[in-house]
Amino acid sequence: MSRMVNDTAFVSIFFLLLIGSVPVLGMGDDWKILDAYSTGDKIAFIILNETSGKFYGVVYNGHFFEAERLNFTLERYQVRHWNGKYWLIQRGETGTVELYTYHKGILKLIKTFRGGSLCTDNDLEIKWNGKEYILTFVGAGPHDDPITGECTFKFEEYLLQGDKLIPLNVTGREVWIPALNAWLIGESLVDENGRVLEGYNFSKTGIYSVGVAVDNSKTLITVSSDGGWVRVFAIRNSSLVLIYYRRLEKRELGRGTYPPKVWIGKPVLFGSDPRNTSISVVWLFNGTDFIKIHTFEDYARLYPVTISDRSYILSRIPINMGTHILLNLFELRGFSLVQVSSLKVRNNYLRVINMKESKGFSAPKVEPGSMLVASGENSVFLFNSSHIFDLTSRDGIELPDALKNHGYKVALCCGGWIVFDENKIYFFKNGKFSDITPEMLSALSGSSKSNSYLTTVILSSLTVVVAVLLVFLRKRR
Repeated sequence: MSRMVNDTAFVSIFFLLLIGSVPVLGMGDDWKILDAYSTGDKIAFIILNETSGKFYGVVYNGHFFEAERLNFTLERYQVRHWNGKYWLIQRGETGTVELYTYHKGILKLIKTFRGGSLCTDNDLEIKWNGKEYILTFVGAGPHDDPITGECTFKFEEYLLQGDKLIPLNVTGREVWIPALNAWLIGESLVDENGRVLEGYNFSKTGIYSVGVAVDNSKTLITVSSDGGWVRVFAIRNSSLVLIYYRRLEKRELGRGTYPPKVWIGKPVLFGSDPRNTSISVVWLFNGTDFIKIHTFEDYARLYPVTISDRSYILSRIPINMGTHILLNLFELRGFSLVQVSSLKVRNNYLRVINMKESKGFSAPKVEPGSMLVASGENSVFLFNSSHIFDLTSRDGIELPDALKNHGYKVALCCGGWIVFDENKIYFFKNGKFSDITPEMLSALSGSSKSNSYLTTVILSSLTVVVAVLLVFLRKRR
């Protein structure tokens, strides 16, 4: 009898030890929200299970979350972009860079770039137009010296469609022109298949900048060069047609005007008064010429901010001996600027972002003590360490206590704002915050269903094994 008891006890202890060795996801796990990538209608979070060391991608569409285990680690790879279908993943930053796509658990190498510069933080630059990517690889020059900073660069341009990489024989600043369904790269117009459609000679009047203005149904391209030379192109028969070319004002090299990269309305130019650098000037194209419509004094710095159907100008003016700044928001109405709001804040670091230009890229961070001005769908918002201010309606909302005076990130998504840190995710809409962290955690628990199913199978098998052992021991007795 004692031997039977001993054998039974041994089997029971063995069974309990096996049960204890079976992992159950979600029980006592610690989760860390690392980053988020929004395409506008949905957003993907990268989340680390600090207990297991595994990474998860969690997608939110404004209604519910879906989670999946990621088969790569951020110790070896860097997430560059998420387009709603697949991820762009990079390994290495300078010298040799590998670019991958990641989709449904499969990591696919697109290209290994070699001979990169050692004078940059990252040799691979990426732009996305909502459908395809333009990649710029920064190659090393013959006599680069990262210590002194004396470096020359060689640039390689590529068009990436899905996993198809098309080398381009053009280089320069990349501007997407939706009305043409084409890229303006440097001085060449390139279609979606990488073919050069037309070439231009913008650089003959010096270093230049390019802006796209959408005025109702018309799209106009403004090219402003050093020395004051300005060109305006209209789109006719799927090509750029020059409609304006003159020297706006005689200026020294490096002191020309410049257009906003993206603008809703008639084309505008920003610049400083050639006789007084403390004065900033705004010009407006009236169809035949650029006219001066507004001047800003006191060393005002100007930022264009574009929402879905209009553009604003944000001016930043130092006041109180530089301890504070005055932020004034202006809207272009007809041929004049009308002030919409004014806000006095401490003179901390300010970053201004047009969120549509950052779709699919890493969410911008609001560091403690800093400020972020970002364009929403219908409003312009300022984020700081304690509040969110709607600069178009002049409303201010306090941040949740969990985010106050801490660094946090923001993303435009799903008709509102996603505001999050490493521990919490909030959805901000119509002046209210909703804590959606529990829903995210629930989705993460749901992602372990396959693991839970395996656990159930293992436990069932162990139960059968133990039952057989007990029957065998009884028969032996």
